[in-house]
Amino acid sequence: MRRTQKLIGVLFGFVCAVQLGVIGWSIWSYERILQEGEVYFFNVLPLDPYDAFRGRYVTLRFANANKAPAGDTTPHEHLSKAYAILEHTQEGDRIKEVRFSRPVSGNFLEVNVHSTMATQKADTANTVYFSLPFDRFYLREDRAPKAERILRMRDVNVNVKASLRVLNGKAVIENLWIEGEPLVEWMRRHEEARSR
Repeated sequence: MRRTQKLIGVLFGFVCAVQLGVIGWSIWSYERILQEGEVYFFNVLPLDPYDAFRGRYVTLRFANANKAPAGDTTPHEHLSKAYAILEHTQEGDRIKEVRFSRPVSGNFLEVNVHSTMATQKADTANTVYFSLPFDRFYLREDRAPKAERILRMRDVNVNVKASLRVLNGKAVIENLWIEGEPLVEWMRRHEEARSR
């Protein structure tokens, strides 16, 4: 009986250690991307005024981040994962192409492929339709209702961008920017102006 209890205690301790290790690895990985990842800015489409927040996060839709030319010469209909190659240009950051083989260098994102479609012109590359592996920007619980009101009232012409940190195919949404100002500071300034 005593030996069984000891064995159960050891097994329970082992399971707890494994769970803590997984959680620790996840946190370390996230923080490493934030510290070492390269920053890319993607335009955010206007948020749905009726479903902008669910709980404590903002649902984001990214402009020009759902299709790109295929970098590989042949379509791969059966694959569900691919790699979006990122680049900085004078017009802004963008997804240059999508490849089905993991790049050995440069910045890229692992994306979920929906379909590939050959375009009508024979001399152009195939188009790959995909979704980014993230669409949520989390906020503190006390800021979410204020941000929701402000974003619902915002003008459609207001420039909203998300800054992403990208490292080894993984990305983290670092911040949400409104007219070049971090969301929280923009909210603070907006509320101060309204209270005057």
